[in-house]
Amino acid sequence: MAERDHLSVDAHQQSHQPAQGQMDGHERSAEEIRQDIAARRELITETVDQISDRFQRTFDWRAYVKDYPLVTLGVAAGVGFLLGGLFKPRLTPAERVKEALAGSVEDLADRFRDQLDGVFERKPALNQSFKAAAAGLITKAVTGYLRNRLSSDQEQYSEAQYDEFDFYRRER
Repeated sequence: MAERDHLSVDAHQQSHQPAQGQMDGHERSAEEIRQDIAARRELITETVDQISDRFQRTFDWRAYVKDYPLVTLGVAAGVGFLLGGLFKPRLTPAERVKEALAGSVEDLADRFRDQLDGVFERKPALNQSFKAAAAGLITKAVTGYLRNRLSSDQEQYSEAQYDEFDFYRRER
């Protein structure tokens, strides 16, 4: 900021200084005017170079990474999480159904386990092992039933698609 103020003050002073020939009351020669133009051209070139260097330093991302590594790491992680959330794979309808059924089975197992809490209160070791075994058997039976049911539905759907495809092939 101080450099910019210094440059603007220098340029302002030089632009408002009268030429030596004008101070004496004489007109300047062509050579003096050329020298004045060359001096001002050099000043403008230096100013443009300084502005270009400052611009490059301002937008040099490598310098920011070097100066602020933790901030850069945080920004990179944030951008990664945002992009990761945008491109997250979607569940297929079958996967959504399976997850819903798994949640329902867990709820049923928890309800059954809660109902068994009051049945065997005398012997805690036997009680817990019996509850765990019963919950495991029930969960296994329910998931087996659902798996068979879903696979048979998928087979029927696949057979129906094959029959439809075969039907169209025969007509042609």
